[in-house]
Amino acid sequence: MSGNPLHRARAAAVAGLAVTALLLGGCGRPSAPPAGPVASAAADPAGPVEDFVRQLKPSAPYRDPREDERRHTEDAVALLLAGREHLDRASTLLRDVGYTPRVGTDPETGRDYAMFTTEAGGERAWGVLLVDLSRQPELAVEVPHPNSDLRTEDVGLRLFRAVPGSVLLIAGAHRRAGDTRADAAHNPDGLFQVIAGRFATSNLNQIQLHGFAQRSLPQEDVVVSNGQHRSSAPLRRVATALEDADFVTCRAWSARCGQLEGTTNTQAEEARRLGSVFIHLEMSWTVRRDADRRAELVTALATADLSRN
Repeated sequence: MSGNPLHRARAAAVAGLAVTALLLGGCGRPSAPPAGPVASAAADPAGPVEDFVRQLKPSAPYRDPREDERRHTEDAVALLLAGREHLDRASTLLRDVGYTPRVGTDPETGRDYAMFTTEAGGERAWGVLLVDLSRQPELAVEVPHPNSDLRTEDVGLRLFRAVPGSVLLIAGAHRRAGDTRADAAHNPDGLFQVIAGRFATSNLNQIQLHGFAQRSLPQEDVVVSNGQHRSSAPLRRVATALEDADFVTCRAWSARCGQLEGTTNTQAEEARRLGSVFIHLEMSWTVRRDADRRAELVTALATADLSRN
């Protein structure tokens, strides 16, 4: 077996799922073949992402997933991270918890993808999971506050396209839904945390995208941190790449950054516990509102080798 810890973690996860499948298959009843994802009529993933985010409302209801929903989702994500050959089984598990699976080819990149979406504003508000099928997953891009931290979903989709082998995770509810219980970056019981936790367990590097009001830190464009006030090689690469692209950058390990360091972020805490890479990126409204600046920021991030430790 490869000495790469990421490969070992994925292999162990798939092996455990295979044993479970064999045990369930011995119950004396033939099981139906797994149903794969349907071909996407609209191949461009941008439209479904934008439509989904546009429908998210602060007044919407929200509930945390049940234990079976958590288990099925975690198993499905482990399969997706293990490779494209597991797509049908993963799609069946995610369909069981309320996702609609689709596959398509991104017209902008020419790469195949799988997209899993739940109903916006529905009872199972789990969100969007977009997986590049062209290679083994190498980077998780996360958007925990869609339609609240405005345009972060656009930055997320752009970064997904810019870095082959990415997975894009977008939360399924507005951060103020359910009396703020839906705040994905601070809810340890949400499905967003279940999926991000599987990323961390599989040693997949994560970059999480946030936005701040200009008045919170008027002299800065971006804040780079990992929630710990500590430096790491990936953080330094990101900060340097952004500075080289003329973004005024606050480095949370060496300066005070207006309480935008992500020190209470649930996914950062889990990544720290498991020893995996987590990058918390805050972007000012001045950057997020300008499509050209968003594109420049993504170009800079793509040069920072985000999937490397």
